[in-house]
Amino acid sequence: MKRPSLWAAASALAIVAAGQAIAQEDTESTEVKRLEQVTVTAVKREQSLNDVPVSVTAFTEETRQELALDSLADFARFTPSLAFSSGDDRVFIRGVGRQTNTNGSDPGVATYADGIYDSSTGAVGKSDFFVERVEVLRGPQGTLYGRNSIGGAINVISKRPTDTFTAEARAGIANYQTYEVEAAVSGPITDKVRAKLGGSFRNQEDGYFKNVAGGPSEGGANETTYAEFQLDMDPAEGFNLWLKADYLDASLRNRSTNLASPYDTFPFPPGYLTPGNAFGYLIPGFTQAGSATTNPGVDDIRKFNVNTPTQSNIDGNYGFAAIATWSLPTVDIKYLGGYRTFDYNSNRDDDSTDVISYTYPLDPANIAAGELFTGGPNCAWLLENVGPVCGPATIFPSRTFGYVEDRAYSSHELTVQSTTDSDLWWILGAYAYYEDAHQESHFGNAAQPQMLAPFGAAPNPSGDFVTAISDLNTKSYAVFGQADYAVTDTITLTGGLRYSQDEKYGSEQLRVLGYGIIPGISLGGSGALAPVIDLTAATVSYTDAPGVASTVEIDPDTGLARRRLAADWSALSGVAGIQWQPDASTNYYARYSRGYKSGGFNAGGISQFPLTDKETLDAYEVGMKKAFGDQLQLNASYFYYAYDGLQAPLDVVENGVRLTRFFNIEDSRAQGVELEAMWTPTEQLRIMASYAYNDSEIRSACCFIDVVDPLGLQPGAQPVGTIDANGNQPQDLKGQMLPRTIPNKLGLNVSYDIPLGASGDLTVSGNYSWQDATYHGVFNRPYSETEAFDQVDFVGVWTSPEDRYRVVGYVKNVFDEQGYDGATGTLTAVPPGGYATTLYLTPPRTYGVQLQVRF
Repeated sequence: MKRPSLWAAASALAIVAAGQAIAQEDTESTEVKRLEQVTVTAVKREQSLNDVPVSVTAFTEETRQELALDSLADFARFTPSLAFSSGDDRVFIRGVGRQTNTNGSDPGVATYADGIYDSSTGAVGKSDFFVERVEVLRGPQGTLYGRNSIGGAINVISKRPTDTFTAEARAGIANYQTYEVEAAVSGPITDKVRAKLGGSFRNQEDGYFKNVAGGPSEGGANETTYAEFQLDMDPAEGFNLWLKADYLDASLRNRSTNLASPYDTFPFPPGYLTPGNAFGYLIPGFTQAGSATTNPGVDDIRKFNVNTPTQSNIDGNYGFAAIATWSLPTVDIKYLGGYRTFDYNSNRDDDSTDVISYTYPLDPANIAAGELFTGGPNCAWLLENVGPVCGPATIFPSRTFGYVEDRAYSSHELTVQSTTDSDLWWILGAYAYYEDAHQESHFGNAAQPQMLAPFGAAPNPSGDFVTAISDLNTKSYAVFGQADYAVTDTITLTGGLRYSQDEKYGSEQLRVLGYGIIPGISLGGSGALAPVIDLTAATVSYTDAPGVASTVEIDPDTGLARRRLAADWSALSGVAGIQWQPDASTNYYARYSRGYKSGGFNAGGISQFPLTDKETLDAYEVGMKKAFGDQLQLNASYFYYAYDGLQAPLDVVENGVRLTRFFNIEDSRAQGVELEAMWTPTEQLRIMASYAYNDSEIRSACCFIDVVDPLGLQPGAQPVGTIDANGNQPQDLKGQMLPRTIPNKLGLNVSYDIPLGASGDLTVSGNYSWQDATYHGVFNRPYSETEAFDQVDFVGVWTSPEDRYRVVGYVKNVFDEQGYDGATGTLTAVPPGGYATTLYLTPPRTYGVQLQVRF
């Protein structure tokens, strides 16, 4: 692991020195705009952002509009050490996050909506029309928040009902045939009850990426409806009750990835259980949806070529939340509870080609081919010597991936915290979380008639060659507490403990079929007589292992193998820190915290080792927050992480079938420097900047197979030991960077206010962001790396006198640069031993205008 860059350290010192000089020069100036004072609830009580002894970045409604921040990916551009991949909906802070979306794996970064845990990230991307503030906390947060958060937490605070009647509406249009409307009314119903009703509709007709086969464009295209209702009540003296209900419905063409490499034209590419698609381009007489026979993504990553369009739907997404606060003379007793349920289903092309059909060529005539369904000779020999008793198979190779997720969960937190103005502040809490999750993955080839009726096995009406299903229940409980004690007027000590207990149990189901891959019944030898063979019994693991709670049973009616899973974990974690505030504008802090994430299952694969153990993280951090007069605010922090048990999903080959397994990476380290600055040199000018340097290293992890480089031949590979029974070369991961750790990242915003007198005010703003090349897998190879990229945005906000009307215009990604937030690789047979890369893409240039009206 590298030392923190001298450039970063020197920059921090230079900025501090410059800030001191600026503050001295402008001490007597009265024309300087005061820095915006942001109040946050990151530590469970209202404090100025600059007084909080943790690393926090907060985005208000005004900031979001001036920077055109619409999504979690936008927040990541301007938040040190925050990374988000929209392609797989995974959040990382300082390299800590969630490496897989498989049922049974917990997020590493917890998302909260109004302090209530939400297992999805949807609330973070909600429009600022409904959101007052978004807070991003970096580092473990277990002693203040109910749900454990080993990497950090993101808290979204809603706009509450108002004390006076208000109404607001927005309407916007943008390129890609996009339009949206938002409206809300709010105000008192009685002197003790306030209400708010709001809703929005958004439609983006055109997608960011073009299907050259003639299908609809994809990426970003959606039709989304959202509604919410709130009640804020004071039913008794000292008692407040807030209730919220919301609903979301969405139809999406949400492509965010594309194959960036040439097609593999081998008849059966590595890992395939059905005939290859691109092989058809080589066969005379093939049929296709379009006309391209090579991958257009090689020359233009925003073009793809498929005959199955992407279609996803979010149905029945209902959420309910309640916060009850009972304020007594010296303490507040608070309950925070929430429930959410949703159904998500998606279907997309899984072969990146538009081939519809082709004729699989027969092998040369051979009387001793050993083909079972032709009595020994192969089909070509029979055609030459017997007659038309067989013929070549017609292949319909369209491969699809269907995904279903039905989830219901509830979160319950009860806290008691002190409210007196004394030297001691404390909080005690108890937490419970329940989740019922159903997940299905369907790798399909339903266009192939034989796939519907496997030989000698149960019917397969779905046409899947792999069906993986899991049903898991999660129960999590915790008790936690934290105290802050002011030893002197300037020094405060912090201590906290948490005990967590997690239980997961449920079942997994698997069915695996193969077409033409079994020797003796091959497509080249048996032709059209070759059947689909059920491989389930030979694929699943019957071995008893940790986490396995039953034997494997195969249902004769469905062909699905099934077994039960169950396990539990527990841990003690905590925090200790010291804060020194020598004056009102200076905040120094140092803290140690221990984070924990429960173990889980790689459910759905019935693999040999389905269980993964817990993760623990020892985090050390020192930081400074310093205001230089009313002009300049500087925040700087350094962190060091000792990370044990990172849960990493790696592909393995078991019984000849490629599956995904969880592994715990034994020992990793990470460190980094984070800088944030806000400077207002004049009444009209504001400059915001953020920078993060992150370095990580796996210290101990051996011995693992890279299925993209099974022989360990790629540059950087560290072969160890002998080749295993499957012909794979194990590798050592020592020295590899942790996935999604962005080495360097910079965000910059410059905004300028132009007074227009009686015509209002105009704010013009420009953004620049840059992020370094990044690895997205534990094997740091070219096929898991994304290159560095940058982005420039321009925003203009006109505000009428008294802020009744507002017009926001923006151009994001002005120079239409292509960015990437993920990459994966696959082994190819053509070229032999090569690899193909799939990239996760960020949006192209977008522009639009929005009118806002307040009544």
